[in-house]
Amino acid sequence: MSRKREVLSTNIKPWVQYRQGTWCSQEFSGRNHSEETKTIISETKKGEKNYNFGKTHSEETKQKPSGAGKASQVIEVTDKKNNTTTSYDSIHAAARALNISYSSINMYFLRNQQKPYKGQYIFKKVN
Repeated sequence: MSRKREVLSTNIKPWVQYRQGTWCSQEFSGRNHSEETKTIISETKKGEKNYNFGKTHSEETKQKPSGAGKASQVIEVTDKKNNTTTSYDSIHAAARALNISYSSINMYFLRNQQKPYKGQYIFKKVN
């Protein structure tokens, strides 16, 4: 049985080796396509051959602004030592200003903590 596997592995077609990653990673590593090859690849993806040819975006998609993601959450940070309250545009902004990690503030909210963070900061989401 091992002899049969050995014979099969030596007779693998180049495109199968390419898909398995062995041929590509060893033979083509560090090389660039020639201009002629780039032109051929470009032509094969134009017009009706393009994967997106004939498809249109829905009206809902067209209305979305580009880069639209989740809106930042405005938070207030109360410093118990200095008796000051500061408002930040996002959790990331507060984390940078206070020199603490984003995940620490996020976990404060996820755990619904009531005690001040490190005995100093109280975080509150502003709607």
